[in-house]
Amino acid sequence: MSDKDTDKFMQALINLNVKEYKFEGDEPTNEAEFKAGFKKVTGADDSGGAIYTDDPSKFGVTWSQIKAEMDKL
Repeated sequence: MSDKDTDKFMQALINLNVKEYKFEGDEPTNEAEFKAGFKKVTGADDSGGAIYTDDPSKFGVTWSQIKAEMDKL
């Protein structure tokens, strides 16, 4: 993915008000890549470290929403 596409992915997440997440791996170009790399913060452990989930039902956003936002940019 080019830097321009990476910028679109990150900007789409900002525009959709997606917060408290991390993305592991190359920037996604499809839903499978998005689901494989996206992790959403669901809380904190006893030491204050983030607890992440890879359950798409807890993401608060879908690949379709992200892709639609990217297409607008």
